[in-house]
Amino acid sequence: MSDQAQSLREKVKKTGDNHQNASDMPRPPTKIISISSGKGGVGKSFLTVNLALALQQLGNKVLVVDADFGLANIDIMLGMPARYNLSHLISREHTMEEIVQEWQYGIKFISGGSGLSELLQMSDGQVDEMLEDLFLLSEPLDIILCDTGAGVNEAALRMITASTEVIIVTTPEPTAILDAYALLKTLSQNECPAQAKLIMNKSESQKEAENATKSFLGISKKYLNLRIEPLGSILYDDEVARSIKQQVPLLLSQPKSNTAKKIINIAATLADLPTKSTPGSQLSKLFSFWLKNE
Repeated sequence: MSDQAQSLREKVKKTGDNHQNASDMPRPPTKIISISSGKGGVGKSFLTVNLALALQQLGNKVLVVDADFGLANIDIMLGMPARYNLSHLISREHTMEEIVQEWQYGIKFISGGSGLSELLQMSDGQVDEMLEDLFLLSEPLDIILCDTGAGVNEAALRMITASTEVIIVTTPEPTAILDAYALLKTLSQNECPAQAKLIMNKSESQKEAENATKSFLGISKKYLNLRIEPLGSILYDDEVARSIKQQVPLLLSQPKSNTAKKIINIAATLADLPTKSTPGSQLSKLFSFWLKNE
C-alpha cells in the first residue's frame, strides 16, 4: 500500500510542476488532506465543509471529496443534492472530471454517494484507480480535502495513506479518544507517511480541550513514538447543530462566532499562513455580504 501511495504522490507532484501560474512558474504540488475520525458523530464532516469554505476564501483552490463511500453526506450539508457521485465513475458512466460539481459559493466537491452498495464493495484495484483519477484532475488545485469514513477500513486507509496530511478529529469523550488512538495506531502499523494532526472538537471548556489534547499527544508519543501536531480545539456550540439542520455552513450563518474564528485560524495554519494576520474580520464581512445577497 505504501508503494502505491508513493507512486500517486509522485504523480501529483509532477502534475503540480506541469501546471503554470500567471507568472509562468510551476505551481506547488497539491496538498491532499484526509479528515478522519475513529468514530462517527465527532464533527468530521462539519469541519470538512467549513474548512473548505475558509481555505477557499484565503485564496486556495479547494476540492472536497466525500470519501465516506456509500454513506456520503457532504452534498446534504451543502444543501445541494449531488447530480453525480463516485458510483457513476465506478460504472464508467462519467469521468472524474464530469462528476466534479460546484457549490454556489465556489467550492468544488465530489459526492461519495449514499446507500450505494457498489461503493462499499469496491475492490483494491477500483480504489487505486479512483485515487489516481482524483489526484490527476486537469484543473490545478491547491488543496484536496477528503472526508473519509469513520473508523478503520481498507478504503479509508488507502485514502489516508495516499494523502500528504491527515487530520484526526476527536472529542474529549473516552470512547472517542480510544477510537482515535486506534485509528492512529493502525496508520502507524501500516507505515502511513501522511503527517498526522489533531483537532479536539466539542469540548465543554478550553481547559477540558487542553487536557484532552495534552493527554492524547502524550500517549501517542509514548506508545507509538509519533509526534502529532495540534491544530487547535473547538468548544461545543449549539449553533453548529442549527447550521447543519439549516444546511448552511456555520461560516456563513454565524461568521463572527468564536467557532467560526477558530475554524478560520485552523484553515490559515493548513494554508501555511500566520494565524495572527489571518483576515478574520474581512472574511466575516464577506460572509455577511453573501448572506444579505442570497
